Amino acid sequence: MNRSRVAILSVLVLSAIGALSPAVAYQGASWIPISPQQDDPNFHSVTFQDQLPLKFNFPVLQGSDSSGNMWICKSTQDPTCSNMPLVYNSVLKVCQNTTDTDCIVSVSSLDQNGIPTQAKFSRYTVTNHINAYPADPKMNIPAGDTPSVWNIPSAPHASGADYVALAGLSGWVDSNGKPQQGNPGQFGTYLEVSLFPVVLKDFGKGPNSLDAGWGNVPTGFYYDSCSEFQQTSTRKNIDCSHVNGGTCLFPTNEQGMCYVAEDFPPTQRFNVQLRLAKEPTGWLHGRMVDPNVSINTSSSGLFELSVTAGSTSVPMVYQGADWPTLPSNLKKFWVDCMTDGDICGGALGGAGAKPNYWETASTLAGNEFVNLIGQPYSFGPIALEGMAAIAPLVGDKSNAMKSSWSFRTLASNEMSGANDCFTKSAGIKGIVTTNSTTYSAGPPAFKNGSLNYQVASPHFNPDGTTPFKGTYNLVMRSDVARCLYGFSKAPINASISVISAEGSSDVATTVANESNGWLYLSANNFQFSSPTIQVKLSQDAAAPTPSATPVVTSTQRPSATATPAPKMPVKSTITCIKGKASKNVTAIKPICPMGYKKK
Repeated sequence: MNRSRVAILSVLVLSAIGALSPAVAYQGASWIPISPQQDDPNFHSVTFQDQLPLKFNFPVLQGSDSSGNMWICKSTQDPTCSNMPLVYNSVLKVCQNTTDTDCIVSVSSLDQNGIPTQAKFSRYTVTNHINAYPADPKMNIPAGDTPSVWNIPSAPHASGADYVALAGLSGWVDSNGKPQQGNPGQFGTYLEVSLFPVVLKDFGKGPNSLDAGWGNVPTGFYYDSCSEFQQTSTRKNIDCSHVNGGTCLFPTNEQGMCYVAEDFPPTQRFNVQLRLAKEPTGWLHGRMVDPNVSINTSSSGLFELSVTAGSTSVPMVYQGADWPTLPSNLKKFWVDCMTDGDICGGALGGAGAKPNYWETASTLAGNEFVNLIGQPYSFGPIALEGMAAIAPLVGDKSNAMKSSWSFRTLASNEMSGANDCFTKSAGIKGIVTTNSTTYSAGPPAFKNGSLNYQVASPHFNPDGTTPFKGTYNLVMRSDVARCLYGFSKAPINASISVISAEGSSDVATTVANESNGWLYLSANNFQFSSPTIQVKLSQDAAAPTPSATPVVTSTQRPSATATPAPKMPVKSTITCIKGKASKNVTAIKPICPMGYKKK
């Protein structure tokens, strides 16, 4: 049996390398300039684009041996990977019947009136992918397929009505199927879901086609089979980064054909429903607007996850210059970034990079001697630090806007330091979404009685004159909020405000309400550069009544035929109102709770 041996770097990283080069651009967003200085020995470039790393562009199952080498497996029973811990990247297939699990149930659009239209599944981006593998429920590993293509005539975009739904689960299990933590499975079981408007284009026989000498790749241009390449005379690696031009997003089986991303239509909302064997745990982060999340359990114990939201546009920012010309705060960002590899993400050595470039670049002096291409993660204090340092150098404007509809579970490094109420119980706790270029890691920070979330972006759109308007949505389980504040089961009141970096309150449209066990909060149309969104929750005080006298609320109405016991004082019931809320209070001398008045 042929074995493809790879270095300890997993495909999770290799699949994103194509997106790390400044030459990469998406359809309609060829926004990253190629600087004439880019090959200078100490040229440093930073890209904030927050494109999901597309871990699930293709399926791959890998086993890790005791020496740290990784092997591609055809299944969990593959002798190549016998008795090894397994790393999986499972693109979810489309459900064919009600018993299928770990699959996409449906994709649909909703018009301005909320009327849904079901999408029609047409094909998979690649059929019979060389790395596809079957599910193994005993090992907790879903089947690995490829992204699915759907047609939605009611939601046309600039180049048709095709959409690619990419939903995937990845993780790391030991040889007995027990979930593991740590790199490369640092996120435990990771869920990612994205929707892309696409058009199928013919790029012809380009530099990465079979005719140009791409190894033993099966027939098909940009067919991402993770072709093997020789790194040294004895060491082999796999390469999943080959891309035709900068615009190809999803491969196909057809020679020269691939899917290119388009922008979303402006007025539609979209829904994706998944059926999962296990409920995702933790927090979700999204690039979307006004999400609505529902989780239901079927009679067979499977989980139906449904997310409905509108798309959003995220500013993308690029800055590059020789090291000596960088201001001190940007130099500090680079050192902070390179010192913490878990945060810096995709930093690559550029022209003439040496094997120890990462260690060299973790000091101010060392950066004089390295060329770096950086695409740091968009979350956390280092990302916020970098955005603040870069904004003045780029005229406080973005290079381009990229429309997006996506959500994912938060990784362990994003959840580090989160309040116990966000982490200690099972299931999804909530989702936070924003269109800001950079943002706080994890769920909102609970401090001094408020939930705080910081964002940072350039002040202007690419034209340099139109202010960029921010959006923020927080959807949180009500029981999580009660855990944070020690609240009772009574209704929760919420307020949301946007505080500028100077401490003033920004003018924004805010909405807060509680419905069906979830709190929904949003702030829209606020301005940048680095405001903090602040949420405060409160609860009405209970009615002051004698301990022996029950308080009857609107959900515990007394019987209409009830009469007082003989020789006992007669109780009466009054209705108390506060805005749209009302309470019935029954007592010998009923009084309204504080803040309420008698109707």
